[in-house]
Amino acid sequence: MANILDRIASETELTKSERKLASIILKNPAAVVNENIADLAKRACVSEPSVCRFCKRFGADGFPAFKLLLSSLVSSSDIKKVDGIKSGDSVSDVISKSIGKARSQLLNLERNIDESLISRVIDVISQSRRLIILALGLSEFIAKDIHSRMLQFGFVTEVYTDRMSQELAVATLHSSDVALVICSSGEHPDLINIVKSVKQNGAVSVVLTSDETKFKDDASLVVSVTDKISPDDESYFDNRVSLLMLSQIIVSGVSLRRALAVNANKDKLLSARKKNYNTSEKTDVVEEKVETNSKSETQSPITSIDWSPY
Repeated sequence: MANILDRIASETELTKSERKLASIILKNPAAVVNENIADLAKRACVSEPSVCRFCKRFGADGFPAFKLLLSSLVSSSDIKKVDGIKSGDSVSDVISKSIGKARSQLLNLERNIDESLISRVIDVISQSRRLIILALGLSEFIAKDIHSRMLQFGFVTEVYTDRMSQELAVATLHSSDVALVICSSGEHPDLINIVKSVKQNGAVSVVLTSDETKFKDDASLVVSVTDKISPDDESYFDNRVSLLMLSQIIVSGVSLRRALAVNANKDKLLSARKKNYNTSEKTDVVEEKVETNSKSETQSPITSIDWSPY
């Protein structure tokens, strides 16, 4: 099936407004990916409803869906850097730029993520006897978010966000335990030393970071994102978007890998969630058939394992 750009280019029965939109989109699809509907309509000198009708004509429910179709065809090198928020921006500008930057970061993560490495991380965490999550400073909320979501699936984890507690927790790790370390800067000296301690104790360390060079000699597995933090721009936001999505991918994979444990406790977990959210709606819990041959191939379904450390 032809992609959306080919279909637009080959369409001969377009209205005057649609021809204007087609010309702009075909000339620079990457720019459209980073625009809101008002920006595109203004550049094409057409109305916003005309843009919506154009999107629906080519199979998209609306402009956001249309941009998703375009983004799959645009290489990361073609996507322009979204301008930062500056004095004089309107509310519309702030919304567009903030969402545009997030979209750009997620597309970049999707294109550069190492699927085989993520598969190994999911397996290691899924088979751990004990999981501790370690972070300092601005990365603490990511660690606490992972901890909270793991509890939602019934996995007993520990989170430590101060140096003394981290040292004490690492001192009691064994070979079947895993330390998940989040370092947004990629070079926090205390976390680098913590990873060295994990290695000395014979445990496994998984590091989520923006720069693997400081950890690669001592960490068991390093998953890095491309967003290096700089004090001169808004890279803190970019970095958090990527690391949060990376953590979501890992937690979701672990929930599938450990589906038997999830199912075993689903009634208790559902009851606990109802108390907090005061809802009577049923919560979907992952159900996965156990396969006898558990492979870590990235294109294979994630299979459940019957794992209990006790």
